[in-house]
Amino acid sequence: MKSMTKLLTTTIIVFLLTFAMTLSTKAATWEDHSPDQNPDKPWTVTFNKPVNKNTVNEKSIYITDSKRVTQNNEITYSDSDQKVHIAPPVGNYRSGETYTLHITQAVHNTDGKPLKAPVTKTFSIKADITYDLANVQANGTTTIVEKFSSFEAAASRMNSNQVVLFQNKIVHMPKGFISTVAYGGSSLTILYANENLTRQETYVPADTELVYVDSTETSVKVELAGRNFYIKPQNATMLPSQTVTDRTHYKVVNGSLYHLIYSHKTKTFASYEMGAAPSFMQEGIKYYSTDGSHFHNETGALIGTAHQYFQYLPMRSMTRYTAEELDAYIMKQLRSLEEYYPNSTIYKDATTRSKLIGLGTELKRIERESHVNAMHILALAQHESQYGLSKRALDNNNLFGLYVRDDDPSNQVFASVSENIQELVDAFLNKNYLPPGAAYANGTNFGNKAIGMNVKYASDPYWGSKIGGHLYRMDRSMGGKEMANQLKIGLTNPPSLNVRPIPSSAPGTPINYKYEKMGMPLIILEDQATETPWIKIRSDKAPYDALYVHGDLVDPLEWQ
Repeated sequence: MKSMTKLLTTTIIVFLLTFAMTLSTKAATWEDHSPDQNPDKPWTVTFNKPVNKNTVNEKSIYITDSKRVTQNNEITYSDSDQKVHIAPPVGNYRSGETYTLHITQAVHNTDGKPLKAPVTKTFSIKADITYDLANVQANGTTTIVEKFSSFEAAASRMNSNQVVLFQNKIVHMPKGFISTVAYGGSSLTILYANENLTRQETYVPADTELVYVDSTETSVKVELAGRNFYIKPQNATMLPSQTVTDRTHYKVVNGSLYHLIYSHKTKTFASYEMGAAPSFMQEGIKYYSTDGSHFHNETGALIGTAHQYFQYLPMRSMTRYTAEELDAYIMKQLRSLEEYYPNSTIYKDATTRSKLIGLGTELKRIERESHVNAMHILALAQHESQYGLSKRALDNNNLFGLYVRDDDPSNQVFASVSENIQELVDAFLNKNYLPPGAAYANGTNFGNKAIGMNVKYASDPYWGSKIGGHLYRMDRSMGGKEMANQLKIGLTNPPSLNVRPIPSSAPGTPINYKYEKMGMPLIILEDQATETPWIKIRSDKAPYDALYVHGDLVDPLEWQ
C-alpha cells in the first residue's frame, strides 16, 4: 500500500501525507509525472496532522529545476497548519522546464513525529507559451492581434487601447485599476515596498481596489494611501480604464464627507460618514482619492487637499469629555441603534446587553494612567465590536478583536471588559504600536495604509478612516468640543527625525528618541516659541512631557 494519496481538485493538486510514529528509511515517490502545468502553478500539500512550521524551510520542502537549482518559493499555511501552500517563484516557472518537488523527513508534526518517508514529485511546464498583445473593448472583450515570446516585447508594442495577455489573463495595461484576489492559501495581498518583493510593508484583503501604476513580468506597481507599493501578479485582477464603469469615490451630503467603497467582485457599494466635508467640495460631484486627503476629479486634476482631523489626531491626546459624558453618549447611541434597527437581532435590547455600558470611568482611568485617549479606545471598541454587541464581545469580552487575524481567527476569552481594555493598552498599543521604534510603530494616529496604526493593525485599508468617522460622529453627538478646540498637528517630513529635550542640536545635546519614518503625526504644543525655528511637541514616549524638534522638519496640517 502506498503511503500517500493524491487528491485532484479543480485548480490545484493536493497531496495527503502521513506522519510516521517512527522514522522510516524507505523512500516514497509518486509514480506519475504531471505534465503541461501552468507557469504560475501552486501546490498544496495536506498532512494528516498539523505541521511544526519551525521544521519547514528551504531544505525540508523545496522545488528544483532540471539543473537542480533550488527555486525561491514562498510557503504559507492554512487549516490549522495541516495544509502547506507552495507558491510559484517570482516570475513563475519557465516554459518547457521540468521541476521536482522535494519533501524531506526533516518535516515534523507538532507532536515531534517526522514524515514517514521522503517524497518527490516531478512536473513540467507547458511549452511555447506566448505573451499576447490584444485590443480591449469597453465590455472587457479582448481580441489578440499579435503574439510575442517575451513580456517585454509585447509591452513595448502596446498602445492606449490594448493590453498584454498571458494565458488569457491581463498582465500589463496602459492605465486602470487592480482588484486584489486571494492566492497561495491566504485571503490577504501583501504590499511590498520594493519591486523585488522582499520588503513587506502592509497588507489588504481580497477585493480591494488599488490604482494601477505599472507592471513587469514579476510584480505589479500600485497606488494606495497616496504612495506606491508592489504586489505579486497572482494577487492582481487588472481592470483597464475603458472597462471600469464604477469605482471607489467620495461625495458630500449635508456638509459631511462620505466615502463610497466599490466592490469590483459584487458590483456593489458600501459607504460611511468619515468627517466634515472640505469647503472646496460640492454636493452632486464625485471626487477621487487614494489617501482621503488629496482629491481629484474625473479627469485626474487635483481639486484640493484637506485632512480629516480625527484620522490624524494622535492617541497621546486627551479628550475634553468626562466619564459621565462618555457614558451618556454610549446610552444615547445604543438607544438610537434600537430605534433605527427595530428588527435587528444584533441591536435588539442594545441598551441592556452592550458591553460598552458604563465604561466611561474605566476609559478615563486608562487615559490618565496609560496616556491613550479615552475617545480613541471607545471608537475602536465601537468599530470592532458592533457597539459592544458582537458575539465575540458578548461571549468573550473581546471588544477589539485581539488575537483575531484574517486567516487565523481566535476565540480568546477575557475575564472582563476591563481586562480586555488593559490588554489592548499594555500588550498592543503601548508595547508594539505607539512608542517610537516599537515593532509596529507607524505613527500614533489611526491613519491609513501609509501612516498610523492602520498600516499593521488591520487589513482593511480604510480601517483608520472609518474609526476617524466614529470619532467625528461621537464628538458631534456630545456637542462638538473637540472640533471646536482642535489641537495643532504636524507631520514629520524627513525619513529620520531626532527629538530632543532642549531646542538645540549642538554637539552633545541628548536625543530622547527618533522617528524613523516620514509622515509621523505630532501634537504641537508651541510653534511660536522664542527658540524659533524649534517647536515644542508632546512626547510620544514616557513620561510624555514636552520635547523639541526643528520646525523646518515638521509640516503643520491645515483643517478645512
